[in-house]
Amino acid sequence: MMQLKFLALSVLLVVATSALHSQPNKENGVLLSAMSPFEDMIEYGLAGNAAEVSKALAAAEQDAAKIAKALPVPAAKTFGYLMNNLRDTSTVKNYLEMARNATAIFRLLSDNLQSEALDLPKEVSLLDYAGFNLRVLAASPKPDWRDIRKTVDEAAGWWNAVNSKVSQNGLRNAFGTLIRGLVDAAKSHNLPMLLLAAQMELDLVDLLEGDLKPKP
Repeated sequence: MMQLKFLALSVLLVVATSALHSQPNKENGVLLSAMSPFEDMIEYGLAGNAAEVSKALAAAEQDAAKIAKALPVPAAKTFGYLMNNLRDTSTVKNYLEMARNATAIFRLLSDNLQSEALDLPKEVSLLDYAGFNLRVLAASPKPDWRDIRKTVDEAAGWWNAVNSKVSQNGLRNAFGTLIRGLVDAAKSHNLPMLLLAAQMELDLVDLLEGDLKPKP
């Protein structure tokens, strides 16, 4: 009888542990898959492409309930507020403001990823955010260089966190040079250089994902 009780307890512990691990995986999956429409909204919002912005917003609306459920309560409230802003700015066709709100949502989703259940370091998504946010900040009629420097400083910190994990020397060197370029552009208020470096960051993050992805 004692052996049966011990066996039953062991099974319950295995099931409970499995459930604990599967929940973060499920929530991460929801948040990661939900990022794409907001990326599109940033890209097309900056380009002023009304038709594609509307498509991206419609795709985001389809996922909105799942996203809110996957987020902690305070973050879900922030998400709801930002989604309302997206709807309002879409109505008045303020595409730059839509891009700003979409970027804020991308950051919110990235911040709430649960690191222990991710295949890639959380900083990879945050570096993606930095590239998007710098492009949005640079598109303002009067760029706020304090916000730009803050984002550049964050990007440098996220890069430092993953630098040693990158296996390709060429990619590591290229990203390090890119970060130094962003720092220089922010210090000298060099907008063309900043825009070029921000786009390069987005391109290099794609390579970074391939390098850091767990090998089978």
